[in-house]
Amino acid sequence: MDDRYRAVETWVRGLSPATPPAILLGLGSPNDLSMLRSFARRGIPVLHLVSGRLVGSFSRFGFRVRMPPVEQEPEEWLRVLDRISWALVSPGVLFVLMDQHCELVARNAERLRDKLRFVVPDAGTCARIIDKRRQYTTAEAAGVRVPVTFYPEDVAELASLAPSLAYPVILKPYTSHIGRPQIGNRKVVVVDGPHDLIGAFAACTASGVRFMVQHIVPGGDDAIFWYSGFWDEEGRERAWFTVQKLRQLPAGFGDGCLQQTVDAPAVAAESRHLLTAFRYRGLVSVEFKRDPRDGAQLLMEVNPRTISGNQLGITAGVDLAWIAYRHLLGLDGETRPPTFRAGVRYVNEEWDVLAFWEARAARRLTFRAWVRSLVGVRAWAIAAWDDPGPLLMGVWRMFVRMCRGPKSTA
Repeated sequence: MDDRYRAVETWVRGLSPATPPAILLGLGSPNDLSMLRSFARRGIPVLHLVSGRLVGSFSRFGFRVRMPPVEQEPEEWLRVLDRISWALVSPGVLFVLMDQHCELVARNAERLRDKLRFVVPDAGTCARIIDKRRQYTTAEAAGVRVPVTFYPEDVAELASLAPSLAYPVILKPYTSHIGRPQIGNRKVVVVDGPHDLIGAFAACTASGVRFMVQHIVPGGDDAIFWYSGFWDEEGRERAWFTVQKLRQLPAGFGDGCLQQTVDAPAVAAESRHLLTAFRYRGLVSVEFKRDPRDGAQLLMEVNPRTISGNQLGITAGVDLAWIAYRHLLGLDGETRPPTFRAGVRYVNEEWDVLAFWEARAARRLTFRAWVRSLVGVRAWAIAAWDDPGPLLMGVWRMFVRMCRGPKSTA
């Protein structure tokens, strides 16, 4: 038995049976951090299994166990979860914070159900969502619009297609956590012409990773809206909120660094329609972009989990993970879904400084306009008076990035 197993078993033996732990599987992202703080402040013990060293992995909250990347050693994650299951007196509640963790739990649900409580989509649904080609196919079959997208099988097929495309276009991986390392941890690659597209596609797919080619939906970052919710084992929506992005890093195709809750009934309705088509279960986020040409909502992506802006929902009055925790332990009863407060503004301090730096260099944003955009922010991704470690690490990371030049978010 190695140190990792001993540490987990020692921690579990010290728990009170009266308060089941929350077990988070993540990379240490702001998504992890929002849940760590929420549970810990409520007195819920938190076990944080983490394979990254992002800002959330420097929180003082929770008991942290460093893990290898789940894509490389999935059986090691399962063995640790088995140890937890055997040692627990009362059930723990399991949360997946990245696509690859959702895939792991969905594929091994029966093995994990003994002493762990969780709601994730079944393995088939999870696979249809994580593979964006299958995700878009399911969406289109349900009548949900997606951007114009092509799926060339090889360079030869792309070469015949490339001259007819409306440039610029984007290259996007079928599976984000597999494809993003091929493109510098970015979400997409923007390409300006046929020759560049063929070269970029050849480089991206050389290792066998599959990429699609997609037309860009016009409009700024503020044309992007997302829905986040919790759907129970019976497919009932238990809680939700909707958000408008205001700024991203990098602009156009990045992670939301300035956002606000909004009442977006069309986004909520389209999300519910799509999730019903997927027969969805668990925590989820769905992102759309409003096309200014006709006002239609086009699907950007579905994520089988909460995302980096999860703290925005918590501050606005809808703590999805806490609602899921209570539901899985039978503590919620048949309550009505809570109502979120619209107009709550959120910032990821690290990312937004970098986004300002990028926008200022491109002469898209002045210092005065940037400061004005932050007035009224109530939800902070990183800063917390009772948990200073993530902010200190974020400041250091930001300094290093600014010295090297703007990079994509990690």
